[in-house]
Amino acid sequence: MNNLLNILTAVLFSTNISSAQNSTTSLPASITFERIVVQQQNGQDGKATNTYHFTISGDYAMAKREEEGDDDKATILYTKDGKMCMINEKEKIITIMNMPRMIGDAGAAIKKGMDKKPMPKDDEDKMTVTKTGKTKMICGYTAYEYEITNEGGKSGWWYALVDFNPVKIYTMGAGSTGIAEKMKGKEVQLKNNPMAIPVLNKNYLWAEIDVAGKKGMETKSISKEVFTFSTAGYTIKEMKGFKTSGD
Repeated sequence: MNNLLNILTAVLFSTNISSAQNSTTSLPASITFERIVVQQQNGQDGKATNTYHFTISGDYAMAKREEEGDDDKATILYTKDGKMCMINEKEKIITIMNMPRMIGDAGAAIKKGMDKKPMPKDDEDKMTVTKTGKTKMICGYTAYEYEITNEGGKSGWWYALVDFNPVKIYTMGAGSTGIAEKMKGKEVQLKNNPMAIPVLNKNYLWAEIDVAGKKGMETKSISKEVFTFSTAGYTIKEMKGFKTSGD
């Protein structure tokens, strides 16, 4: 999963993206979410708040990020057919990316732009993940602790078993129960990747990180509130593909 993020990041910085305005899309006129999760990240540079909206089924998810001292809010919508939609609320623009297709295009662009130098593999030997058997309640849900050990020391990562499916925010929108099924049998390769835990375990929400008694990330609330997002008034653009810079 880290390599996937590396590929997409590299492509976005090294390619031009073509788009078509008001393309025919399967984006519905409105989406109703039944769960709201608010999480806070506590870093050395300040705090950031992530607000997530989920459908119980896991078909749709929305993520909003707010950082201290920054008025800009990054909003992303993930759809049931694998699309990641960047929402610009100020300019009323929705930019749609078809993740399965773009991941394929990204791989081709990276392969063409590199000197056939293989990407570095994640060093699984430097990190181990162990389920401790400890549990606690987080916002009304039972959470399970996994101990992460690496060169920097140990930390406790907590995953809450919730009554909705949050998998899309951990798979860049391409996630579904089908993704988790495809990953079955690969647990050995993924066992030391903490980001794989909420994908391999249905309805697992990554809820907290505890480092030396301090919370690097924490869940502030999980609410059973209905929120409806409407696409009315937005200009919809769809990314059609990548063109490597210099072509």
